[in-house]
This record gives sequence, C-alpha cells and structure tokens, in this order.
Amino acid sequence: MKAEKIDWSVLQGAIIIFMISILVSGTLISATWYYKDKMLLEHNRQKSRFQNISNQYLDIDQEEKLIRQYYPEFIKLHDKGIIGPERRLSWIETLRRAGDYIKLPALRYGIESQSRFVPDYSINTGSFQIYSSSMKLNIDLLHEGDLKKLLDTLSAEAPGTYNISTCMIRRSGEISIENATKVNISAECELRWLNIKKPNGSDINLSS
Repeated sequence: MKAEKIDWSVLQGAIIIFMISILVSGTLISATWYYKDKMLLEHNRQKSRFQNISNQYLDIDQEEKLIRQYYPEFIKLHDKGIIGPERRLSWIETLRRAGDYIKLPALRYGIESQSRFVPDYSINTGSFQIYSSSMKLNIDLLHEGDLKKLLDTLSAEAPGTYNISTCMIRRSGEISIENATKVNISAECELRWLNIKKPNGSDINLSS
C-alpha cells in the first residue's frame, strides 16, 4: 500500500492559526503573571501603608491617654516650682518673712549656682535631668523649735522642693531662760533645692 501524500497547503492555514494561538496564549499567560505580581506588590504596599497609618493612629491615641493622665500632675509640679525656672527670689522672700515672724536674732543665707544633681542611688529620669541649688543657712536661735518652724514654713510656702543635706546645731554657752532675747543656739544648715530641667539645662515650659 502506498503512503498517501499530505497536502501541506490545506494544513498551512491551520498550523498558522495554531501557532498564533500558542503565541497569544503565551502572551496572555505572561501578562497574567506580570499583572498578578504587580497587583501583589501593590496590595502589599497598600497593606504596609495601612499598617503604618494604623500604628501612627495608635501612637497618637496612646499619647493622648498619657497626656490626659499625666498633664494635671505636670501642671501641679510646674505651679509648685519643681518644673520650670527656679524661683530664688521667692525662696529668699519666704525665708526673710519666716525669720521676721519667728523673731530670729540673726539669719544669714547664700545660694550657690545650679548644677546637675547626682543622687546616691540609681534613678530613671527619662528624657529629663534633675538639677540642684545649694542654700546655706547660718541662724541664731532662741530655742530648737525655731529651726523647725523656719523649715516648715519654707516647705509650705516657698515654691519648689528641697532636702536637708547637712544641719549642725550648737549651743551658745549657757541657755538663759530669764533673757528671752539671748541667743541660745546657732545652726548651720545646707538645703538642696531640686529642679527638673531638660538635659541641656534649659527650662521646661508649658508650651514645650
């Protein structure tokens, strides 16, 4: 039996259409993968952007909560003179007024320049720094109770807060009960006034 001859002229059109179909299909598949990757990248980009915005919103919400919680305390510390500029003039005025009221025979004082406060124990001050100013007092007293009255008045009326670094009390000879104006006791005390500032030493203001 003789093999039949294939009429390529009849198949030529079908082959061309078949090849074109393969080419178009390949192009479509490539385009599909390209746009799939592109859309995936865009999806991831938008997702990341959404997460960033969400995180920013949560941060702002957390900051607002912290402000509502701690701002009233900040105002109290500012009004008391612990935060903000030192109020040395008020310290001196309170000291003089208390001395006159108690009728101290003599009251001498001096305030040194402010410097960084280094506590004896570790303390976390966050983004702030504690500064201190040393106030030295030399006082003539009629009796021990006058010193307590003076320090209590400073604590109650002077803006700021302090601790007593040192305080030495000496008798001035024999204590006289008959002479109410005789100096019986002398005291030398050093107070450390504490103040919260920025790390560079600049004041913290309400508008900061």
